[in-house]
Amino acid sequence: MSRREEIIQAATKLFAQKGYYATSMQEIAEQSGMAKGSIYNYFKSKEEIAVCIFRYHYEKLFRKMAEVNEDETLSPREKFEKQLSIQIEEFYRHKELVQMHMGEQAVKVNDEVHHLVFLIRAKTLNWYRQAIQDIYGERVKNFALDCATILNGMLKEYMFYMAIDQKELQVTKVAPFLLRRLDAIVESMTERESPLLTIEIMKDYLCVEKTNEQTKRQRIIDCIDEILETLEERDRNESDIIRSLEMLKQEFSQKEEARKFIVEALLLYLESLQVPLLRELKAAIQHYFRT
Repeated sequence: MSRREEIIQAATKLFAQKGYYATSMQEIAEQSGMAKGSIYNYFKSKEEIAVCIFRYHYEKLFRKMAEVNEDETLSPREKFEKQLSIQIEEFYRHKELVQMHMGEQAVKVNDEVHHLVFLIRAKTLNWYRQAIQDIYGERVKNFALDCATILNGMLKEYMFYMAIDQKELQVTKVAPFLLRRLDAIVESMTERESPLLTIEIMKDYLCVEKTNEQTKRQRIIDCIDEILETLEERDRNESDIIRSLEMLKQEFSQKEEARKFIVEALLLYLESLQVPLLRELKAAIQHYFRT
């Protein structure tokens, strides 16, 4: 685990236990086992840590969702059940994140965190909506947004019981149980009624993938910074690697549109030099060009 990850995990626990505003950088440093001055080598402020907490955990979750989606041996329902199970297991494993999110501490930090939380909610809604349409077909199309919202609401309540109230539920039973309830909800939808949530009403949520490019770029930049940090810790002369990483960083931080042929050439060169932590960087870049 890198030092950045250690700081993120320490801050997540403290924010959940004490609240964002009641937690100091000094406490985060102590919880991370480092001096307060050293923590500023990794994060400029407490606000930046809060942003990274949500980005780190949710991008890790969405990568796992994407891996399940690529499994062609599973039916749409099997994929969705597996994805929901992974989501529940991840939240149960990281209860501090659920406490922080459900306690609505995150949205009060600053505009950047507020926007990131919106992106996460929107991406989750889009994921549920598409999965529901894949499972139930054309008959549910007009009600897919309502069904996704109802499912998300049910899931949040059960997560609240497990993470906040410490109720001992069988985690493996939650996803199939909720999907059976969703079956009944879909069955109850008829052509005689209209959906509450329409595409027009929810257009800001449905267009989130276009506005999400900045988040994807930032994930790539964070990966590059983490590799640079590792190289510094090894205290070796890696000027060629550092130059290549800085060029790659410029493609995603300064260019209006990253040039794929340059990015692929730089990745190939870095791979030949056996650069550490390159796998996560490659995955982030592949996700950027895939969507």
